Amino acid sequence: MEILSSFGNWCSGLSFGHGAGYGMSGWMPFHFGGILQLLVIGLIIYFTVRLFRRPDTGVRSDTSLDILKKRYASGEIDESIYTRMKDELR
Repeated sequence: MEILSSFGNWCSGLSFGHGAGYGMSGWMPFHFGGILQLLVIGLIIYFTVRLFRRPDTGVRSDTSLDILKKRYASGEIDESIYTRMKDELR
């Protein structure tokens, strides 16, 4: 429970009515400090994930060797043509 109480006291000075004895805390049905905390933590997590995520480049294009392997596997070309073309590509 110490974690929850320290989480609740984390930004006690930044909300509308904490500690000052005035503000909107008397009539508001929820706690703005907690919402502010969740917003800040959520933004930190969001931007951290976006920073380390690798961008999706879309459809991966096949290399010429991949196309040659597919053609050999499907039976379009025989083994002698496959080895000759593979040697030429390298």
